[in-house]
Amino acid sequence: MKRIFLLMSAMLAGVILTLLLATGRASAESDSDYLFDGEGTYYITGVQLGVSLTFREGPFIVSLSDGRLSDKQDCTRFRFEARGANMYVIRPDCSVNAYLTYGYSGQLVAERDTGILPAAALWRVIPQQGGAQLVNVANGQRLLSYGLEATLKPADEIGTAESGDTSLWLLIKTASYGTDGKCPVQELQVAEKTVEKAVTRSGKVGYCELFGFSWGPFSHPSDFTFSVDTPEVMTISKEGTIVVKTTGEAVISARHRYTGQKLTATLNVSNDAIVIVPGFMGSELKNKDGDKIWSESLLNSLSEGISLSALSKFLDLGSPSAKDGITAYDNSFGALDLYKQLYLTINKTFSKDYTVIFYAYDWRRSSGTTGAELAAFLEKKNFDNVIFVTHSFGGLVCGQALAASETLREHTELLCMIGVPVNGTAATAQAWAQDRFGNALGLGSFGSMENNAIRKIVCTLPSIYEMLPSPYAVEQLGLVGNCDSYSVFLSACEASCASFNRSLANDAAAVSVKLFIDGKSVFDKVPTVLFGGKGYDTAASATVSGGKLSFDYTTDGDGVVSQSDCTAGLTLPEGTEVTPVPAHHLWLAQEQVVIDGVKTAIANLSVTKN
Repeated sequence: MKRIFLLMSAMLAGVILTLLLATGRASAESDSDYLFDGEGTYYITGVQLGVSLTFREGPFIVSLSDGRLSDKQDCTRFRFEARGANMYVIRPDCSVNAYLTYGYSGQLVAERDTGILPAAALWRVIPQQGGAQLVNVANGQRLLSYGLEATLKPADEIGTAESGDTSLWLLIKTASYGTDGKCPVQELQVAEKTVEKAVTRSGKVGYCELFGFSWGPFSHPSDFTFSVDTPEVMTISKEGTIVVKTTGEAVISARHRYTGQKLTATLNVSNDAIVIVPGFMGSELKNKDGDKIWSESLLNSLSEGISLSALSKFLDLGSPSAKDGITAYDNSFGALDLYKQLYLTINKTFSKDYTVIFYAYDWRRSSGTTGAELAAFLEKKNFDNVIFVTHSFGGLVCGQALAASETLREHTELLCMIGVPVNGTAATAQAWAQDRFGNALGLGSFGSMENNAIRKIVCTLPSIYEMLPSPYAVEQLGLVGNCDSYSVFLSACEASCASFNRSLANDAAAVSVKLFIDGKSVFDKVPTVLFGGKGYDTAASATVSGGKLSFDYTTDGDGVVSQSDCTAGLTLPEGTEVTPVPAHHLWLAQEQVVIDGVKTAIANLSVTKN
């Protein structure tokens, strides 16, 4: 769902600012404070997510903040200084001599003013429907917002969706914000905005969150007056929280006190959910200070070459524990926007009947730990029916959740598995044996175990070991030849890599056993739809010889998981097959055949239910 409100168009000419209200706000009759009109101090807020540019003086980094704005000197305010016809220098209000410009790979940065301003310090403000674009004079590129990153791209590299969303900014006069710590309004475009969405029978939903403004600094509930057409179904508090009473449908309206904007939500009280569980490295991570330590910029930096700053952040990921303060950052799209189209398609198609959840998690930790947390999360929600859409290691997390909760198994209607190695994959063992973690993960030179520091970090992650062939795969399915026991297989892995942690490998083996209940795979206990990659050389099996591992390959795989890995140990209903997808493992969830297949499977389930 877009997190924007379109810009009001007709009522702007001739509006004169009145005195600030007692709260420090502009008059209720004026919205000119929200529009750029030349030199002055502004908040620069991305239209797509409502996040605002923030300057951190120490490293001179300009990022995007998901926190509320403040009248304090928190470096979310920027001064526009005219330098010719529609050309401005933009300076952080809390750093007199700094100006915004672009740095390496097009990232937005700040530099010190040495007295001679280069063309890269100049910006044009181009009004657009819904906001304005900021264009750098030196290279003609537009400033874009991606999650909590601000970057520049040429106009011809920006797609239609991007030019309508991520390149649009609201330049909001700081005087309009006020001093009471609350927010006037972010949206200023059309008279009404309407959504249709399912809400759960058991939960409470924030009104601003419903419209995608949980981060929006200009959509505080106290700025709205609310009404509900069917209060017997649900009510909404003055704090903007929707309280569901029973099943049914309700229309909630909100009118903004200062602009007269009206928002309407048609809410269907449903207790069904679709849960998307991303794969290994598929969730962005942040530290206890809120700084991203696993994100698109870090992935790009590592895959292009090991920089010191990227390596430093990567080192923080090692030896995960409950006390390290690292948590998942949920942007619903995952790292590298791997799940963007999948999420948007599911949300657009089914959000009226299902609550759609992107379950971001710390992929470094054991699937047993994360799976138990997922089960507890869903049990607390008390959904009637759940559909899972999982990718790679996320399928193992989902399997552990199902294993941990009989209630969840009973309420799971469908499990869509995209490249899930249900009993591990030989390609993970290949990574140990041949120092090829980069290739195994699809990130090129990143993760190369030739880099000793990275090798030591990777080898501390429980999740890595849980993607090795499981004891069941080795001892029952014969995935590794010449193995009298699982211990022989682990010894061969250990002999290939000095940093291999035998203790973590044994723990992983114990976790994999939990995926079997009464001798049957937990994946056999729920209806499944399977997708697997093809066209890439993939380790299909291994053999122990002379204490070392050798591998046999197949092209019926995605470079990490073979199609046989997707079904290993499963007892599938007759006619159930893996849908082949010509894509590498990392990108499987982006493929249209997968998105369409998931959409069809859910739609068919809905038809059957009706």
